[in-house]
Amino acid sequence: MYANLLKNWQDMTYCELPTPEIGAGEALVRMRYAGVCGSDITVYDGKHMTATAPVVLGHEILGRIERISPDSDFKVGERVTAYPLISCGECYACKAGMSHVCRELKLLGIHVNGGYEQYVKIPTDMLVRVPDRLPDKLAALAEPFAVGAHSTARARVTKGSRVLVIGAGPIGIIIALCAKQRVGEVYIAEINEKRAALARSLGIDCLEIGKNQLDECLRVTDGCGFDAVIEASGSKAGILLTTDACKIGGTIVPMSLSGAPVEFVLGKVSLKEQTVVGSRVYTYAHFVEGVEMLDTIAAKQNIDSLVSDILPLSEANRAIEMMKRGENAAKILIDCD
Repeated sequence: MYANLLKNWQDMTYCELPTPEIGAGEALVRMRYAGVCGSDITVYDGKHMTATAPVVLGHEILGRIERISPDSDFKVGERVTAYPLISCGECYACKAGMSHVCRELKLLGIHVNGGYEQYVKIPTDMLVRVPDRLPDKLAALAEPFAVGAHSTARARVTKGSRVLVIGAGPIGIIIALCAKQRVGEVYIAEINEKRAALARSLGIDCLEIGKNQLDECLRVTDGCGFDAVIEASGSKAGILLTTDACKIGGTIVPMSLSGAPVEFVLGKVSLKEQTVVGSRVYTYAHFVEGVEMLDTIAAKQNIDSLVSDILPLSEANRAIEMMKRGENAAKILIDCD
């Protein structure tokens, strides 16, 4: 089979690899689409805190079961995505019901081979069915919507919450859509007009570009600030805006997984008694909820524009470079078929 192997940091090769053999409790999935994620770039550049190489990238997975062990209730030919987390089951986090932050956590596409290939081996207990009415292109967004479901739950978004998402990249827009699905009043802060226009076309309000962003935050919240601020840009300006944009007693959720130090005014958190909450991937329950949110939102409105580019499997390196240069307006998918 053909695959894209990250042999070392910033060194990915399109090559032939043996098709995986499956054992008990495993399935072989013929890939349809793999989504390109910002964390793929972090891994590619060698900046992920736990990633290993060589590895085949890709934890956003959509495909059909080609072969499966007989002890599963899934069938050959079923369309599936994957909950891509592999937990040890023995550490404190796992025993405390937080296996998604397992001390030894591994992910498909980061620590073991993922979806940038024609066939991927997946444990059957990680398979998740996707609703029939979702077209493949949208069903491939299941994992990002799981991130949206989890991060908005961590931000305690409920009906009537005022929410600011900083950054209208693909994950920022998806988080905003999930916050709206939780019936929050949602705004996006974004300085790139093309990305802001995409957000507005999907029914998300944006702070006015070219104006002082803090002034805009206060204007739209009657001077109070937002109940929740989710930082999805990873930029210095975005991180510094969080404490000012968040109200007294509000919640800040930084989405970055970079290990690099950042500038952050901690004193403002204390002065306003804000809560800073980490959000890492998702629980299994939030993964399933994310798939349901995707299905519900897609049934209510046209979200096809969430995918802006589809590249063949042989051009995965180009997809990575497009992401790094910010050329994509929305999600890039790799066509593995």
